[in-house]
Formats: sequence, structure tokens, C-alpha cells
Amino acid sequence: MSGIQIRIDRTFWLLPIGLSLWTAKDEGPAAALRMFVLVLCVFLCVLGHELSHSLRALSLGIRVPVITLYPMGGVASMARIPKDPLQELSIAIVGPLFNFALAAALYFPLLQVLGRENLFSPSLESWPRTFANVFWVNPVLGAFNLIPAFPMDGGRIFRSLLAFKLKYVTATRISVFLGQFFAILFFLLGVWKHHWMLVLVGFYVYFSASKEMKQALREVTEVSPNNGNHGLS
Repeated sequence: MSGIQIRIDRTFWLLPIGLSLWTAKDEGPAAALRMFVLVLCVFLCVLGHELSHSLRALSLGIRVPVITLYPMGGVASMARIPKDPLQELSIAIVGPLFNFALAAALYFPLLQVLGRENLFSPSLESWPRTFANVFWVNPVLGAFNLIPAFPMDGGRIFRSLLAFKLKYVTATRISVFLGQFFAILFFLLGVWKHHWMLVLVGFYVYFSASKEMKQALREVTEVSPNNGNHGLS
């Protein structure tokens, strides 16, 4: 698609298989199958999120060679991140907007097909309620990605807004500090709630933000072509 390669990391399958086995232990094989299908549907939404970033970047002349799906989300590897704050803002914001728009587009068709009771009671108890989860996950994905935890979408939006008034490296430094603060919160909340995916997100945000800060300090005015990873969806 537009020269973008879609790559599934080998570790990706750990999530649907692991969640399915866990579900089978408590709820049986039928629920396990529904969980497996649900995870794949969710990642189709994640892929749409990353494609929206990528297509916007392509429209600005920025090459996007590959989108990679990992267990914790998707990453669009862009050839560069624009130093024009308006361009970075437009690339970052389209991902969450895609999820909100998809939820709005799905609402009335799913309401007609599933019925109000099933749509507003998502679970794994039946196929209709399983697909109701696909609807609800989109506003959650959109809202979560708007958290200003750099380098997530919200963090990049925050940096782009700062960059209208501050130097690029200064805007990056502030965004990284806020991102690492949220990363620590994710980690602690994940440990407290035994939500290990949130722990992994915390690790990813913290170290990815640190990496981009080092690159910004080294080059000051230019982000390395290998450091244009965009998104954690």
C-alpha cells in the first residue's frame, strides 16, 4: 500500500495466543476462540491508526517504508520526523482521529446488527458481545494515544505545540520529561494492578523518549532517519 510494507513481528503472536490460553483456562475453548478473533480485530484497528499516520506523512513527502505490529501496538517507521511543528501536529493527530471516526462509523451499523443490549454490554459471552468490544476499543485507543506521554501521539502533539514558541530541542526536552513521568506512572500502575501490558508500555515510553532526546541533543536541528518511529497504538 503506497509502498508501505506491513510487517508482523514474531513476538506479536504471543499476545493473541497467550490471551486465548488464559481465557480457555477460565472460560473454556469457545471464549478462547472469541478472544483470539477479538485481538486480531483490535490490531486491525491499530493498523488503521498507523496507516493514517503514514498516509498523512506520505502526503507531506515523508517516506514510510514499514509499519510493524508488536504485541504492545504498532509502529510506523518514518524516514524522518518533520521539524515543522504544524506538519508534526497533523501527522500525530490523525491517528487518534481515525479511531474516533471509526467508532462513529461503526456505531449505528453495530447498533442495528447487535442490538443495544449487546453493544452496551461487551464481553466474551457471545459473538455479538465480542464484536461490541471492537467498537468500544476504538475510543479507548484514541483517548489513550492522546495522553501527552512522548513519543506517543499526545506527546508528539504536545512537542509540536511547544515548538511553535520554543526551539526544537527545548520542546523535545520538555516533552521527554513529561513522557518519562507518565512512563513511570504506567509502570507503577501496571505493577499495582498486575496489568503487565501497561508495564511494557511504561518501559517502551521511557526508553523511547530517552533515545529521541539523545538524538535531538546530538543533532540539535535534525532527527536521525532511523529515529522516525511514530506511534504506540
